[in-house]
Amino acid sequence: MRSIEIKASSVEKATEEGLSQLGISKENAEVEVVSEGGLFSKAVVRISEKERPGDRAREFLKTLFEKMRLNCEVGCESEDGVIKVSITGPDSGIAIGYRGEVLDAIQYLTLLIANEGEDKFEKVVINAENYREKREKTLEGLAKKLAYKAGKSGKPIELEPMNPFERRIIHTALQDNPYVTTSSEGVEPRRHIVITPKERAGKDAPVKDFSVKRNGPPKVKSFGYKKRRF
Repeated sequence: MRSIEIKASSVEKATEEGLSQLGISKENAEVEVVSEGGLFSKAVVRISEKERPGDRAREFLKTLFEKMRLNCEVGCESEDGVIKVSITGPDSGIAIGYRGEVLDAIQYLTLLIANEGEDKFEKVVINAENYREKREKTLEGLAKKLAYKAGKSGKPIELEPMNPFERRIIHTALQDNPYVTTSSEGVEPRRHIVITPKERAGKDAPVKDFSVKRNGPPKVKSFGYKKRRF
C-alpha cells in the first residue's frame, strides 16, 4: 500500500498535492493530518492509498501460496464489481485440485477476505490455467450424453453432487432440449441435478435430433490435479 507525506502552506493544499502525486481520488485515500501548521510552520499530511478488495485478494493468495509452498503467480483485476484472479505457474494444478475442489475452496476464502469490512460486495472469480473454460466444455458434453441416455431409456438420471457454478452449466446446456428437463435436488453440499425425460407422443417413439452421435460424445475428462490423500 503506497503512502506519502506532504508539507504545504495548508492542510487542503498538502492533501491536494499528495493525491495528485499518488494519482488517486480522495475516496480511495486515507488522509492523516500530522500537523495543521501555523504562522511559522507548514501543514503536514500523510496520505495512504486505501486497500481495495482486489488488493486484499491478491495479498491473501500470495501469502497462502507461500505458506503452501506452491510456485504460483497471481494476477488480479477488478471490472464491473467482479474481482477476476488468474493463477499460473508450475504448481497451478495443485491449486486446482480434484475437479476444482481446491480452487473452489480458495475462491470462497478469497471472497470473504476481499469483502471484509466493505459496504459494497464484490464477486470473486478465480481461474487457473483456463480450468473453468475446460470444465465448462466437459460438463456440456456430459449433459448432452446423459440427456441422450435419459431420453432413450425413459428413466431419470441423477448426477453426482456439484457446486452452483457447475449445476448452472448443466441447466443451461439442456434448457432448450426438447426431450428432457433438469432440476436441482437435495441440500448443499449434496445438491445435485436430475435429468428427467419428457413424455413422448408414443411409447416406442424414437428420440431424434440429439446433438451427439449414436455412442455419445467423447469420454469426459477431469482437469486439474489428481485426488490425493493428505
